[in-house]
Amino acid sequence: MFVPIHCPNRLCPNRFQPPDTRWYQKTGHYHTYAFGAVPRFKCKRCATGFSQQTFSLDYFAKRTLDYRYIYHQINAGAGIRNIARDLEVTPKAVTNRINRMGRNATLINQAIANSLGVGEDLVIDGLENFCVSQFFPDNATIVVGKDSQFVYECDYATVRRKGRMTVAQKHKRAELEATRFKAKPTAVKRSFTRLLHAIDHRMGARKLPLILYTDENSAYRRALWNTAHFRQILFSGRWRHHRTNSKEPRTRWNPLFSANYLDREIRKDMACHARQTVQVPRNVSNLMLRLNLYLFDHNVRKPYRINDPAKRVRRHAQEAGMQREAIARLARGFFTKRMFRQQGQWLSPSATKTLHRQWVTPLKRRPERLWKYLRP
Repeated sequence: MFVPIHCPNRLCPNRFQPPDTRWYQKTGHYHTYAFGAVPRFKCKRCATGFSQQTFSLDYFAKRTLDYRYIYHQINAGAGIRNIARDLEVTPKAVTNRINRMGRNATLINQAIANSLGVGEDLVIDGLENFCVSQFFPDNATIVVGKDSQFVYECDYATVRRKGRMTVAQKHKRAELEATRFKAKPTAVKRSFTRLLHAIDHRMGARKLPLILYTDENSAYRRALWNTAHFRQILFSGRWRHHRTNSKEPRTRWNPLFSANYLDREIRKDMACHARQTVQVPRNVSNLMLRLNLYLFDHNVRKPYRINDPAKRVRRHAQEAGMQREAIARLARGFFTKRMFRQQGQWLSPSATKTLHRQWVTPLKRRPERLWKYLRP
């Protein structure tokens, strides 16, 4: 028999700590073709109505799909249309299920990162790709643990197209920038600043200096030194900024090895990030949810080392300091339950933008509308 664990209303006192088991009352049921009879309930405190499906990963779904199959396929380089053909559904249905798992993955990644704090030095680097078309390159900036290779955060920025172009391509870029969409010159700096705020929030009582390893991108340096708060942290010695030339050999002795390794894995495992891909992402919010889903797989499921039997059973989150039992508790019910934001759970600026679909897709003037039932 299903028992609701809390009220889904974000403003209700019964959202996180219901006083007893009688905080709700049954109000009948309704029938669906996909799930049969679904019981309904009502909160006695705020009178919010909800059903058993409110707490299911299939909330507002009209049919059931195999989440595990979609999860393994999308993290193994399969395209959305390939998965849709196998399941005999539309690509929109597959994207919808990926986004549902992506929201769960984002909340779990944030919970693990908040629990770990910052216990190691960090490597920060950008993964370049494009969204909608090659006239709109992007930069997915990722924060990785130097030793554990655990991914703490990721952010997104649309940048201006650069490099060699024909005369026709230059005219096309100028036309798009004048009439449709123009990337902000400070996009990478703002993206890096959001990540720095997340790092600063999770520093806690760390006494050892934190070393931030980056390449020689000038936007990173401007974000650190042009912000009064971060400049003061650098002067105090709590943070140190180590810059490495991106042309250095990308071996295990390179200070940026953790980020370079993760970039290789993403390009290998995600079809939309492969070089010269034909499977182009067309929506930034969907792209970030897919990326968070992959990073969840990297942090929680993928072995830390394949060739070393002792490290093969360990995961990147364990190498960062998380206990295996705690990881299993957070990830329990990942493919069946809808994850909610826990009481007092802090979300980074990047995760908030991802969950609230606040990323602006090129050629669109503003973020998309977030339906009420999707709000975390």
